Amino acid sequence: MAAEAQYTSRLGRFSVDQIRGCAPFTINITSTSFPGNPGCTAGTPCIMNFDGTGVCPAPGTSCQNVIQFTYTTPGTYKLSVLYQSIGADDITITVDPNIAPAFDIFSCAGSKVEIDITDNTYDSYAIEFKNNGVINTTIPSGNNQVATYSYGSPGSYNISVKGKKLNAANNCNAKVQPFTAINTLPTPSISTLTAVDVATLKLNFTPQKNIEYHANIAFNNVANFQQYKTLYSVDTLTIPNLAINKNYYCFEMSSYDPCANTNTYSIPVCSQDFSLTFASGVNQLGWQTSSLGISNIQVIRTNATIKSYTSLAGTATSYDDNAIICKTNYCYQLVSNYPGGATSTSLQLCGNSFFIDTPTAIDNTSAVVGNNAQVDLTWLQDPAFKSTSYSVFRSQNSVAYVLKDTTSAQKYSDANYAEGYCYKINYVDNCGNASTQGLPSCPMLLKGTANEMNDVLLQWSSYVGWSKGVKNYEVQKYNQQGQLIQAINVGTDTTYTDNQLDVINQVVFYKIVATAVEAGVTVSVSNEIKIVKGVNLYYPTAFNPDSKVAQVNKTFTVKGHFIEKLDLQIFDRWGTMVFSSDNNESWDGKQNGTNMPVDTYVWTAEGTDLIGNYFKKSGTVFLIRK
Repeated sequence: MAAEAQYTSRLGRFSVDQIRGCAPFTINITSTSFPGNPGCTAGTPCIMNFDGTGVCPAPGTSCQNVIQFTYTTPGTYKLSVLYQSIGADDITITVDPNIAPAFDIFSCAGSKVEIDITDNTYDSYAIEFKNNGVINTTIPSGNNQVATYSYGSPGSYNISVKGKKLNAANNCNAKVQPFTAINTLPTPSISTLTAVDVATLKLNFTPQKNIEYHANIAFNNVANFQQYKTLYSVDTLTIPNLAINKNYYCFEMSSYDPCANTNTYSIPVCSQDFSLTFASGVNQLGWQTSSLGISNIQVIRTNATIKSYTSLAGTATSYDDNAIICKTNYCYQLVSNYPGGATSTSLQLCGNSFFIDTPTAIDNTSAVVGNNAQVDLTWLQDPAFKSTSYSVFRSQNSVAYVLKDTTSAQKYSDANYAEGYCYKINYVDNCGNASTQGLPSCPMLLKGTANEMNDVLLQWSSYVGWSKGVKNYEVQKYNQQGQLIQAINVGTDTTYTDNQLDVINQVVFYKIVATAVEAGVTVSVSNEIKIVKGVNLYYPTAFNPDSKVAQVNKTFTVKGHFIEKLDLQIFDRWGTMVFSSDNNESWDGKQNGTNMPVDTYVWTAEGTDLIGNYFKKSGTVFLIRK
């Protein structure tokens, strides 16, 4: 049996079994005698002071001849013994914090283990690989102090490590950790590689307990890896100071066997050197990465709050997105998918799409001229383009076109239309592109007169405004109540004479309706004109009441068109009235039943027409008798 350590006081008058240990720390005064002095006895008691305070170990107890004391608080103390005849002697006691030592456990293949002492609190460490009271090895304090052990077979064990200071009691607490010995180190796998910003990547993986991992990096390839960092008991690695928008970076993880200095490698996972270019009508995505092991690449597109996904082959390095709307913000992100579920996600790149495409001109504009100095314009536009606004330009008598107004609809009314006005419609599409100049649109101007025979002569300007021209014109004739009397297709002629006899409608209205050659184009309509026909009086210049010939006028009558009321008076050459009628009766050449002589007579006819206009006419008629 080993002898207990003995530590002698400063003057050599007493001794103790320990002078240093971890709290709670119990010491014993092993001897108070020395040559020439019997020590502390009942007859010559000593006063013991263990902590320098003069307080006895327990309240109400005597401080005489106490030989054992337990320190509970770490610190440095002066233990003194006061002898009656010769005074006091002392010794220094050190009480350390009771800290279980820190250490890492690393699995090795073949059911082996390596212990790495990360603690520097103690001067030496005793290791029990099976926590069974058998110290397998003791190693000194210092950097990179390791110990290995072979269990011989897989299984679960507890590893104990206890620290000890030099010249200290072996009473400090041990730290015990569970450990499972394995035959083969598992192959690691990267779960995600994510671009955080233009200079930072974040790598996630699922570690297993007690495995040391090495993270390796390669630049723009998957061959020349170099060790980047050793990882233990973490599942995330952040890699800063990169140039993600200029290079791609590949990573592999390895399970490291410190006993054999070997590695078991994962499949590599690579970031993407991703770029986004906006061209007219297409958003162009391009990237560089290693396609090794990639199952597919997913393109994630975000527009406002709408996400869409496109899957590409793992070897793809570009993607053109032309299913876009101009002036729209799009964001894109790449996700490389690997077997086993590993993913690599790029930065998200955003920008606004655009189109540079000149919209087709508006070349089919129709015009309807109203009766209140207004023209209503409507037009067709190529449906391939979407307009945000239309600009209406106006010219008079071929003078330069000047902007009149803007509108968002495909129609416009000019309340100040005048003869000679022409119009052009231009527009800007929803992508901000201006159309080419539209064709001029010149409304039809209709003019007309009625001759003495009440034949109506119509003439109008050709309609201008349709790319394929006019198919035909139609003359529409209306009565005073607005009812259509007649519609005459005149082909492409721009004149028409209405000489059809109409004794009912003294007032008629005309307008021209043009139809385009191109189907689907709205008709154009001219201004409406009003024609008032005259009464157009007609009468014979002679009559013969005695004639036996049927074609000879036997009476004298004034006739005409559209007569409402007519008064007829006949005078002889001396001015004497020989006949009168207020209902336009015929004169048979008699006065009060007596034949009037052959002679020239003067007549006067006056009255009103159907629309209330007054008229008056006079002339002569020759009375014949034979």
